[in-house]
Amino acid sequence: MDARAENDALPAPFPPPPRWQRWLRSRGLRTALLVVAAGWLLVRAIDAFGGADGIREHFGPAAGLVLLPAQVVVAVSPVPSEIVAAIQVAIYGFWLGSALCWLGWLGAAFLEYGLVRWTAGELGAPVSRERLPALLRRLPIDHPAYLILARFLPFGAHVVNVTAGLHGVALGRFGWTAAVALVPTSMFFAAVMRGILSLP
Repeated sequence: MDARAENDALPAPFPPPPRWQRWLRSRGLRTALLVVAAGWLLVRAIDAFGGADGIREHFGPAAGLVLLPAQVVVAVSPVPSEIVAAIQVAIYGFWLGSALCWLGWLGAAFLEYGLVRWTAGELGAPVSRERLPALLRRLPIDHPAYLILARFLPFGAHVVNVTAGLHGVALGRFGWTAAVALVPTSMFFAAVMRGILSLP
């Protein structure tokens, strides 16, 4: 039997499943649904406790041990994490409240980056840079200016976390740029919240 006959006798390879089927089977989708559900349930639980006053009454000085991980998870989900961050500022004041907000959002940045790195290989190559907004395409994704400044754009934190994870930005560089960018964000948010809470 010649080589051509042998090749004809082999079964035809199955074509790869379409992208939507790979999405349905992916651990990325399962993880995303889990994070969304967890964020929604955590906000509902905080509301059931009665917000800042209820959390303070139930947990006392240890409220941050409950609110901080809650903020990390909620910030990765579509639910606004400012709900949790505002309660931390209401309980702990400006300085400690802004520090807890910073820790929560920094933890969320690492979590989102890690989840993207963990699931990025399932759907092939990283997304094309052409899909990013024009302002973000001007800087390399691993450039500190991109990793810091893009966080100040609308939804910029999620954009930076996801694109950095997809393109394999070094963890150290991702971490210190996120830490730097989140300092003014956290302090500004805490200052605004303290101003609102001080209104008669």
